[in-house]
Amino acid sequence: MARLPEAQWDAGLRAATSELLSAATDRSARIPPAAAATAAARVGFPGQARFARQLNGGAFPEALLEDVYASQRGHPLDVAISRRDYGDGMALWVLGWAPHVVDLDPLPALLALDDQLAVRIDTEDDASSRLFIAPPDGTVEELHIKPGVSRWLDRFHVPGEYRLEVIVGEHVRSEVGLLFSVYVDRPAPEMPRLSAQPLPPPDPAAAERTLYAALQALRAERGLRPVERFPLFEPVAREHAALMAAHGAVRHRIPGVTEGVPTRARRLSRPAARHEESVAAAASAEEAMQLIASSPAHIRSLLCEDCTHAAIGVALEPTLEHTPRLFVTWELLAFPQGPPQPFYP
Repeated sequence: MARLPEAQWDAGLRAATSELLSAATDRSARIPPAAAATAAARVGFPGQARFARQLNGGAFPEALLEDVYASQRGHPLDVAISRRDYGDGMALWVLGWAPHVVDLDPLPALLALDDQLAVRIDTEDDASSRLFIAPPDGTVEELHIKPGVSRWLDRFHVPGEYRLEVIVGEHVRSEVGLLFSVYVDRPAPEMPRLSAQPLPPPDPAAAERTLYAALQALRAERGLRPVERFPLFEPVAREHAALMAAHGAVRHRIPGVTEGVPTRARRLSRPAARHEESVAAAASAEEAMQLIASSPAHIRSLLCEDCTHAAIGVALEPTLEHTPRLFVTWELLAFPQGPPQPFYP
């Protein structure tokens, strides 16, 4: 790919962009996170795939590639693009890309009940890695995985989709290396049809209420106790969401801007709480939950078993160029030394 240095064409991504293109019943249709995740899972692409669309008069979408190049951040990329032409001379492009962080040995997409799966990865610097497995029911499991060594998994006793994710590195320097699904005794779901559904600008306050309700429903589905709202940390969570929205960055920390919610909370109150944090940006509260639910490492924070409280902050992206997104911060909280109290009540 001459326009993207250090990028390589990927056949799996090409199949996913083709699926998304064929599923678009309207050429102005959005690509929701659920459809993007389904497309990547159906074709067996094992990376954190992202997709974007552009409708134009047929010219190659240079602006899309420039945006992708800006997001490369030092990693080689897997890329692919598909095009559909219309009778009026317009063309719809779907671009797919993913950072190429980890190499993975080929895996079957469909397993028999009680079958085994061998996962073997390679990384450039043999960085420490963690493998998260989200079964169709039950809690997310975390395992260590060593580059160059096969890790045998024998946990496939329930039919359905198992979501697997490899996180490379530790703490704030960690990143998603692989994200994929295997299906036990069941085929991948059908590709949903993409229809044009214009969304009104979302309401952050309503989104917070929706996300609290969705969090409680998710925990109830997994047999976990509900969590209480913790109002003391809600302004800090909203502040972090607003800073992410202002900088267009979905991060736990933004260098030179904020050290993150746990650090701010420790300056606000005592004793220190234990934070399980997730962050996301999406067009709606429902899409934000879908994004987190598709990532075993992130959904694991919402399923924290010993967490008793939660603080959720939502902010609206300050833009006039497109429909503004919601930026969301989830804080699941455990209090080993008791609930924190403000320094200045």
